[in-house]
Amino acid sequence: MPVIRVHGTDLHYADTGGSGEPVLFLHGFLFDGRQFDAQVAALRDQYRCLTLDFRGQGRSASSPGGYQTEQLTADVLAVIRALGIAPVHLAGLSMGGFAAMRIAAREPAVVRSLILLNTSAAAHPRAKVPGHLALTAVGRLAGLSGRLLTSRIEAEMYGAAFRGDPGRAGQREIWSQRWARADRAAVAKTMLGIVLRPDIRAELGDIRAPTLIIAGAADTSLPPRFSREMQSLIAGSQLVELPGAGHSSPVEDPDGVTRALREFLAARSGPPGQISP
Repeated sequence: MPVIRVHGTDLHYADTGGSGEPVLFLHGFLFDGRQFDAQVAALRDQYRCLTLDFRGQGRSASSPGGYQTEQLTADVLAVIRALGIAPVHLAGLSMGGFAAMRIAAREPAVVRSLILLNTSAAAHPRAKVPGHLALTAVGRLAGLSGRLLTSRIEAEMYGAAFRGDPGRAGQREIWSQRWARADRAAVAKTMLGIVLRPDIRAELGDIRAPTLIIAGAADTSLPPRFSREMQSLIAGSQLVELPGAGHSSPVEDPDGVTRALREFLAARSGPPGQISP
């Protein structure tokens, strides 16, 4: 299992290798790099695809602290440099997007192109803070298992179509089992970091990398209005809205996400100074 030590913590990553341009995928809260399995499988013949599990999530080690958004951003930047993959096509979903957009704004030489999925540059929605903190407290005490808690989590993470599709029950079960095994303290600290993250909309004007924004039309956690706002603030960015997809678009609509990524990356491969806008 590939592990890289960053800022005192062992982080799990996966790397398909190869000579293609590197694409680094950053997952959302409660998930891990396997959230992008479908995209990696589809793109690995053309690109070097890498995934990273954030500290305390998936297969990465936990740590006593360091779960704030800024620390997670620093972790990603350190991994990019340690693996020598800059400039990289950087794709981040939700929490992964929080880190990806910060790197693109502050370290432009590191990012070849930017892909933001189901994310936002604004602070955590104030109306959601009490409910999310209460849910976190329950999970910290009882763990992320049980039908009621799982249903609450799934309502945040998935659109109604995916939740109600009996043919996708196996996928939902795989992730719910992974959530049940999650480190309770790490999950709680990560959620607190998400809730307390600062608004960085003022930094989006500093992003110069070609940018694709993907929104799920049925995303109730970070609805498409956040994606539309980011598009208005990132010069030249493109927006794709996936009908029916919720907050976990690579899992819910793998073909739609892969198609959008393939078209975007194909137009932006080559030397960084020569890629299309």
